[in-house]
Amino acid sequence: MDKTAIPLPTLRALARKMQSSGLNSLALDGKHWSVRLTFAATPAAPAPAIVPATEISSITQRIGAPMPGTLLRRHPHSQQDFVAPGQQIVAGEVVALVQVGPLYVPVISPDSGTVQSFVAEHLSAVEYDEDVLTFRSP
Repeated sequence: MDKTAIPLPTLRALARKMQSSGLNSLALDGKHWSVRLTFAATPAAPAPAIVPATEISSITQRIGAPMPGTLLRRHPHSQQDFVAPGQQIVAGEVVALVQVGPLYVPVISPDSGTVQSFVAEHLSAVEYDEDVLTFRSP
């Protein structure tokens, strides 16, 4: 494999971001490879209806791994997980770690909410931006 090739997990993350942003075509070319990502154009969405604040329900969000490595739901010297399903979390809180060799990279909550579930298991291999856990924000 050519060392300049883009890893598949990176392409998946790029495709998700591309689709959510409305970009419908992207072509990447290297010396010995090429990738074309194309999505069908989506029709213009109607203007959103204004919903009273009392009717707005909570939103399920995901937290992805900051880099490829091994997911740790607790510190190596602790028996207690950083967070558990049903626990309240705040923005900026460490919810897990990703170990890359001797380095531990924190997985940080982007928003406050309630942890719903862990998608990745303790000590499982994770890729960049792979889902680690889901939570509901108010």
